[in-house]
Amino acid sequence: MSSSPSGLIFKLSPEPGVGAAGTITVTVAPASTTVEVKVAGLQANSSHVSHIHLGSCQQRGGIAFALKPVVADGQGEADAKSTLNLVYPPAGSTWYVVVHAGPDMQGSNASYLLCGNLFS
Repeated sequence: MSSSPSGLIFKLSPEPGVGAAGTITVTVAPASTTVEVKVAGLQANSSHVSHIHLGSCQQRGGIAFALKPVVADGQGEADAKSTLNLVYPPAGSTWYVVVHAGPDMQGSNASYLLCGNLFS
């Protein structure tokens, strides 16, 4: 984790064999939290469901919050920003972000493509 004037920055790491990688920027405001997912190296023009999950990339848990879909452009780059009415950091638990393999949660599309813990 690092911080910048725009928020806390976390690494979004690929699952084995995946050529994409990226960052998650968390920006906290008084009544909301913005989660920005930036990814490079995706399949061109692909779409991916993304969520905040409970737990960590190492100890996976259930979905806590839906994020906007991660949609790659013709160069395989994506930038999806979601603003949620939630308090960060969560009290008594940890969160992580998942970019799933496809545009829905059916079959292999639900597999993890990228994962990033929202804590250091």
